[in-house]
Amino acid sequence: MADENTSTPEGSEGAATAAEKPDTPREQSEESLGDAGKKALQEERRKARAAEKRLAEMESRLKEFEDRDKTEAQKLAEARTAAEQRASQAEQELMRYRVAAEKKLPAELAARLRGSTPEEMAEDADSLLELIGSQQRTPSYDGGVRTTARPTDMNSLIRQAAGRG
Repeated sequence: MADENTSTPEGSEGAATAAEKPDTPREQSEESLGDAGKKALQEERRKARAAEKRLAEMESRLKEFEDRDKTEAQKLAEARTAAEQRASQAEQELMRYRVAAEKKLPAELAARLRGSTPEEMAEDADSLLELIGSQQRTPSYDGGVRTTARPTDMNSLIRQAAGRG
């Protein structure tokens, strides 16, 4: 037991005795093969490592191809979605301007129309026209000022301030 607890640095006598006595069944079977068997076993292990390495390379290349195709497909899907959105927006804008033209709504107000169908936009245009009509004043083109001129002399100002004038 005392031998098990003592530690020896690598490369000391303990390592030399371990190499002389195979500990695992695998090492024991290699000892019984002889020189030709050992060489064949080493060659097979080398080939297996090379095959695993090639397999890993092929898997990584396949992954690259899949990722490249996937990103291309994603790019196409995004471009399609963007094109569909632009087309939908253009159709809505065209519909707004058509309804505005039919209802004789000013072009500046056409962008304010709400609704997803021409009927909804026509109703909105009617309500907008009512609102504009109630607030719109018809301009008078007869010229001149509609209020009386303010007095400029002192007596007129005093009379106006007193309410007599």
